[in-house]
Amino acid sequence: MSNVKKTVKISESDLVNLIDNIVTEAVQIKKQDWISEQAKNGDKSAILEAKLAKLEAKINKLTEGK
Repeated sequence: MSNVKKTVKISESDLVNLIDNIVTEAVQIKKQDWISEQAKNGDKSAILEAKLAKLEAKINKLTEGK
C-alpha cells in the first residue's frame, strides 16, 4: 500500500477562516466542559454562565446571516 497525498489549493483568507472556526469551536467545547464541572461542584455563578453561554450562542446564530 502506498501513501497517496492529495494537495488542495485554498486561499489564505479561507485558511485563516477555517483555523479561526476550529479554534472558536474548541474554545466553546472547553468552556462548556469547565462550566459543567463547576456546576457539579455547586458553583452558582457557573450555572448562570452556562445559561449566558447558551444565550450568546443563540444570538450569534441569529446574527451570522446579517
